[in-house]
Parts: sequence; structure tokens; C-alpha cells
Amino acid sequence: MVKRTGIKKTPDLAEIAIAGNKEQAIAWLKENVGKEITIEQVFKPLDLVDVRGITKGKGTQGPVKRFGISLRQHKAEKGRRRPGSIGPWHPARVSFRIPMAGQTGYHNRVVYNLKVLALGKASEARDINPAGGWHKYGLIRTHYIMLVGSVQGPQKRQLLLTYALRPNKKQTKKNYELVELV
Repeated sequence: MVKRTGIKKTPDLAEIAIAGNKEQAIAWLKENVGKEITIEQVFKPLDLVDVRGITKGKGTQGPVKRFGISLRQHKAEKGRRRPGSIGPWHPARVSFRIPMAGQTGYHNRVVYNLKVLALGKASEARDINPAGGWHKYGLIRTHYIMLVGSVQGPQKRQLLLTYALRPNKKQTKKNYELVELV
């Protein structure tokens, strides 16, 4: 429940398909309607997951920040932070391949094959909160999941975790051990 976290009042909603045929899906829904489904019921440590989410929004940006083109030399005739050429005379239109200014960030992205390092509940035997809480987040009071790697988006933004669609053998063979310092 989002209210227990102390971060948000209203939850982010996501529509997720249920696997199986129609009868199985309806039976599962009847069993679990109104119940809380915890992260431990879905994933186990050392599973591979895909993380879907929306990146940090940066608004309208020029081609240098948006596509990483290099700055033109200081003797260039017009503009330093522009592409050198926007295409040939004919066809008489600008191709979509030319780096131009536009929306940067707030894009849907998927990070594939992240390993689940640990999951659990913060109030159990071990407390995972550092002194003073997590930077720009606060204290974790409910269920948590630790992944090896980074995920997209700012703090507190909704992420969708699914089982790996195309598991990687190299990632599957990696074993991690969580060491607690006392």
C-alpha cells in the first residue's frame, strides 16, 4: 500500500495482463481481488528481471545535448551548436535522421536482465535504511527489492518489473552475496 510508505497519498496505476487462458485469469482474479500481492510472492533472489519505466524529463533541448553531436569550430559561419548540414538540395525536405532540437527525456525505456540481489520487508530482522534515510527518497518502511545495476527515471516514479523476456546466460551465471557490515 502506497499510504504506508509515507511518500505518496495516491498510488500510480498500471494495467497489467494476466497470463493463461480466460478461465484461469478470472479464477486467479477471484482468488486475489482485494488482497495485497507482495514482491516476495512474485520474485526470488537471483532472478533476472526487466525494468520498464519513463526516464527523467529534460524538456526541449538542442541537438548537442539531445544527440551528442560535437560543437562546430569557432570560425563556423552560422551557429556553434547546430548540425553542419541538414541534408541535400533534393529531396527538398529535412530527413528525420538529421539531429534537430526537440523533446529530451520522459521517454519509455526498458532495462533488460537486471539481477535481483535481495528483497524483503524493512521492519524484519535487518533494517536496510542508512542513517537519515535514502537521498531524495526517505525511509523505507514496507517491502523492498534491490537490483544489481541502475534503473531509469527520477526517485518515486513508477517502475514495472517483469520476468526477463530474453534471459542472458552470462547474467544468469553471476552469483552475488549480500555482506552485512557490523
